[in-house]
Amino acid sequence: MELTNQGPLTDEEIEELDQFLLNAEGIEESMDISTLDGFLTAIVCGPKTIMPSEWMRWVWDMENGEDAPEFENQAQAQRTLGLLMRHMNDIARTLHTSPEQYEPLLMENPNGGDPIPILDEWCSGFMKGVQLDSDGWLPVIAGKPDWMSTIMLYGTEEGWEALKKKNLSLDKHKALADGLAGTVQKIHGLWLEQRRKQIADGSLPGVVRREPARDPNKVGRNEPCPCGSGKKFKQCHGSADRLH
Repeated sequence: MELTNQGPLTDEEIEELDQFLLNAEGIEESMDISTLDGFLTAIVCGPKTIMPSEWMRWVWDMENGEDAPEFENQAQAQRTLGLLMRHMNDIARTLHTSPEQYEPLLMENPNGGDPIPILDEWCSGFMKGVQLDSDGWLPVIAGKPDWMSTIMLYGTEEGWEALKKKNLSLDKHKALADGLAGTVQKIHGLWLEQRRKQIADGSLPGVVRREPARDPNKVGRNEPCPCGSGKKFKQCHGSADRLH
């Protein structure tokens, strides 16, 4: 597929892709544009390469990865897939060459002229990307919980329950939204350094092909905790008082 424009998507192209995801025939549980942005960001940031044959099916069917859109014709298919890949490539290019310019694509509630960023969709998408390589992400999920705290708070069912109890102020909510870019930059930097070390050692970074996704929080209770403490997971980050 030959693309004439390899730059970032314009606002009109973002809207076009969002409308396709929301309205295309054959897909009922597709991602919206903000969820897609979080999802692709996790794939770009992660410790392993996720093959398109694995990640793309979750774009169309976030629940089961089975449904696929019914394109009207080949031109529409090429156009849609082109927009999708351009957006992913733009995220990757920004994080590789100018990470300080990276910003998540968040939807907003107008709120009478004082917009409120909506984090749930983006964070849910990011966590879906994490699930595609749940074992690979464990050193961050369990070992650096402060890095993932906001994403897990707004992107998991457990987090949504915790949010109800926290009753965050609007200022705190906005501050958490503002911190997402820095979180992504740290995560991307960590895995980028790991991949560079693997290449320097003569090994290649891992590749994830089409396999069933699993919940990144479900570590074997009797397995060693990925944080490196030497304790069993159930006695460390898997204990009830360490989950939230």
